[in-house]
Amino acid sequence: MNRKSLKDLLQKTAEEEIPSAEVALWPVVDERLGRRGLTENRPSTRPPLARVAIFITLLILVGMAAALATPQGRSLAQEILQFFTRADSDTLPVQSWQMTPLPEIAALDPGDINNANLTVSEVETQLGMDVLEPDWLPEELSFVGANLETEHQMALLFYRYAETNGLVLREEPVQISDECELCGSVGASAAVETVQIGGVNGEYVEGVWKLTEDGPVWVSDPYLKKLRWQANGMAFELLYMGPPDSMTKADLIAVAESLK
Repeated sequence: MNRKSLKDLLQKTAEEEIPSAEVALWPVVDERLGRRGLTENRPSTRPPLARVAIFITLLILVGMAAALATPQGRSLAQEILQFFTRADSDTLPVQSWQMTPLPEIAALDPGDINNANLTVSEVETQLGMDVLEPDWLPEELSFVGANLETEHQMALLFYRYAETNGLVLREEPVQISDECELCGSVGASAAVETVQIGGVNGEYVEGVWKLTEDGPVWVSDPYLKKLRWQANGMAFELLYMGPPDSMTKADLIAVAESLK
């Protein structure tokens, strides 16, 4: 059997198994793209189905790039990391506890620097976990004491700056449930910035919910800075309250990276 006869036989057999009329996908794509003449004059070494897959993949990638170029796409990408969750606006309704008269004897707030009356060792013993401490701090900061929140198994370490509250380090095991004490919301206009802390991502923001008679209002205040991240199954937050120039974003990152 000569070469021409063999070719005709193979073509006839292929036509019987898969009629060419049923495999017209790539020519239609070529025609829609206006590239029929180019593809017919320059044979491709890739099978038609492989070319279709590549074409579809390229379309998907172009679509993703176009989406991320829009404000909505950039907003979606920024919301992927949820250490800080944006509220729908910069104002919140009056909280239920604002409507309740304060008790005659208020419960002690473990997040208050004035209640930092424990040592780190005592906190570790009561929580049953190791508590990381910074190996580096700005000279203006000095350790005051520690406290804990048993409800969230959270440790709090306090460092004073002059007469202000200074720096608070909060750390707790990563919660499996949706409840997360270190995942609080910020205002819709808050400028949340993704930062690198060693080999992990974190988030940095400046501002605070200011309590008013009409409910909390978000204020972008450089006197209050927060840095949040997760590493080795733990969630961390550094909260600084004081003069903006005395503790920069770079300083907070340096403190975070020195924990051990």
